[in-house]
Amino acid sequence: MANPFEKRATEYLRDDEAFLSVVSPEPLSTFFVRPAREDRLLDRLVMIIGTPGSGKTTMARLFQYSMIKTLLRNESLDIYRPLISSLSQCGALRQGRPAVIGARLPLESEYREFWEFPYSDELKLGLLTALIQARAVLAWIYNLQSTGIALDEIRVIPRKNSAAALASIGGSETRDILAKAEEVELAIYEISAALVPPAVDSISSQASSAYRPFDVIDEIEISDHGNPLTLRPLIILDDAHTLQPVQFNLLREWLARRELKVARWVITRFDALTPNQVLLESPSSNERDVTLIRMQSDSGRARERTAFRKMAKDMSGRYLRRMDSFNRRGLTDLGAMLATLPQSISASKLRELSKHIDVVQKRTGVSDARRHQFEAAIDEYLSNRGAVTPDVGLSMLAIMMERYQKRTKSNERQFDIFSEFEDDSGIEPSKPIKADAGVMEGAEVHLLHKYDRPFYYGIDVLCDAGSENAEQFLQLASTLVDQLETKLIRGRSITLASKEQDRLMRQRASDIVKRWDFPHASSVRDLTEGLAQECLARSLEANAPLKGGASAVGIPQEEFEAIPEKNPRLAQVLQYAVAYNAIDLVQGYGTKRKLWCLLELGGALRLKHGLTLSRGGFLERDVAHLDAILRGEQE
Repeated sequence: MANPFEKRATEYLRDDEAFLSVVSPEPLSTFFVRPAREDRLLDRLVMIIGTPGSGKTTMARLFQYSMIKTLLRNESLDIYRPLISSLSQCGALRQGRPAVIGARLPLESEYREFWEFPYSDELKLGLLTALIQARAVLAWIYNLQSTGIALDEIRVIPRKNSAAALASIGGSETRDILAKAEEVELAIYEISAALVPPAVDSISSQASSAYRPFDVIDEIEISDHGNPLTLRPLIILDDAHTLQPVQFNLLREWLARRELKVARWVITRFDALTPNQVLLESPSSNERDVTLIRMQSDSGRARERTAFRKMAKDMSGRYLRRMDSFNRRGLTDLGAMLATLPQSISASKLRELSKHIDVVQKRTGVSDARRHQFEAAIDEYLSNRGAVTPDVGLSMLAIMMERYQKRTKSNERQFDIFSEFEDDSGIEPSKPIKADAGVMEGAEVHLLHKYDRPFYYGIDVLCDAGSENAEQFLQLASTLVDQLETKLIRGRSITLASKEQDRLMRQRASDIVKRWDFPHASSVRDLTEGLAQECLARSLEANAPLKGGASAVGIPQEEFEAIPEKNPRLAQVLQYAVAYNAIDLVQGYGTKRKLWCLLELGGALRLKHGLTLSRGGFLERDVAHLDAILRGEQE
């Protein structure tokens, strides 16, 4: 089959078994289990927000009854057991039996068109909610029937003391409830499909009369092999960002009502929120009535990166099993096919680097004795690092000598570049100079840019470059899988060397950035490219002051929080930068006795510009500087 990494397999797999075979349970464990344990997943409105490709829709599909039944039908297969376990922790299964029945409704353009009608907001909202409720009832019943359950084996259990409301949805018989839902859907569809919206007084009673099954339905009972089974109805409104903003807010307020017993989820991108909500993380003013699940956040970032690595590795293995060329040879571990051994620069470049080190020693005034001291420290550190090429040690030595000069400036010692090195044993730097991981990463970044030594290779690097986004990970992985398949077909070694990985990933990352096509993409590109260039310049400073370098800029937190009010254009650009993986916000980052909001560049931008994937290194900036970049006025 075609490379499934090119397009997420979940987007086109319609067969339930095939779909479930490629779904990783890790996002459920990371984002859904905790609110489920706190009873916040099915008893109130849940807002699931994430960037495109973060896995929102995939997770939602798992809660459909047919999917759950498929999993249970195959529970003896190892590939499905992790999903079953995660769904049990989320409350979708109880004692090995289904506990929820989910209905997923994509909110396509048809729903937005209601807001173009020349009616009052109240009437438009009423038509919208009635259509959603009618289609939810139809989806629940049709979903059960698709698994072989007869209509007379389905019973709707109403809330207590709801006899009058029960009549409005068709009565107590499931057959009548189904018929009523079909009538309401048809009546409202005819309004939306009309070339000219009908006058208010000509709207049929079926469309305009009170129809509120969400206020009435408590549970749905079915016969499961002769045994009664009670299910919690769940409505999942997907792609809510397609709605008109006022329409979205009114719908959200309606769904947040505490008296609704039906479990309800709204899935949306950051596009649907205001800049203030995206930048300041307050999409709901009433957290008691709304559970917020952000598929990417700045809390527990180390834990989320670890969890994403696990998910990405699992997902890549599932995708490789769908490719015959790999599966029939048992090649389902992508990481095992990505070399992790570094490749040194060429012999000629190594000689050039050695000569450069001698020049640096003269310029920085480091004596031979001090140089030997640095070299010994480097050798000791690298001896515990496994396979390390000699170019790294030389580059580390250059950085340590540059740091020595910086940290002994107060002595005001002058050196003649052509003189012999005097003894500097009595001159100690203001801060000890150590050979450590920061110096090593700084050396590797310098070697990437000065000598084209590969920097991005190995499965963990591939995962981290995905920026905790499944789709971006798959886009980067697809180019590696294509190359591996070509090698496989030609009978060559089924391993990608580090240089190949580095080249392919950086090319794909550049393509990703080039193909950005979303609202304000041009401004987002201008801003992030400008920031990336500044981060690169800082990363390439001779003494590697930020270890592996900078990959973010920091804005004073208080100043950042004023952006939505004081600089709405910048706020909107930042909103879409966050919404489409160009920037990740880290709020309240404390250092140097100040609080900062970090604007971390996304993985694609880091690969394109050769920046570290490590976190923490940032440049201190202000809002005026960001605005100047947008206006093209930065220095």
